[in-house]
Amino acid sequence: MEKQRPRRTRAAHVRDFLTASPAVAQCLALQRREDGLLAQVRDLLAPAARPHCIQVSATDGNLTVTVDAAAWATRLRYLAPDLARGLAGAGITAVKVRARPRERVVRRQTAQHLAKLTPAVVDHLLAAAEHTADAGIANVFRRLATRCEQARANAPLD
Repeated sequence: MEKQRPRRTRAAHVRDFLTASPAVAQCLALQRREDGLLAQVRDLLAPAARPHCIQVSATDGNLTVTVDAAAWATRLRYLAPDLARGLAGAGITAVKVRARPRERVVRRQTAQHLAKLTPAVVDHLLAAAEHTADAGIANVFRRLATRCEQARANAPLD
């Protein structure tokens, strides 16, 4: 008796499930429109400014262009009327520019940086702690001085 293999069904793509939802389909259509508008904005700009445009959003004929630095936002604000004229065919009547700087990486003080502080700096920190009326600030100065001394003690010799 021959064993029958189960019939394979074709797996549906995730996109098919997502686009079946009207809300998701509407969001995807909006994203496609904004991606197209971003490409049009970049086409209207000088090559140096293009990579600094990171996002656009459109509502009621108003386009908001987001750039990665305040300096570029200032430059593009002067060009906003020209951009609005260039995008009139897409239903854009006004252009607003805003800056959203990229996140800055905050570098914590490492033991190597603390070890570079001289003994005179440590003495000044301790003296400042003794002469400071605010107990919280005095504790911060003492902790920093202690960390500097520990870092210097553990620092490798060059």
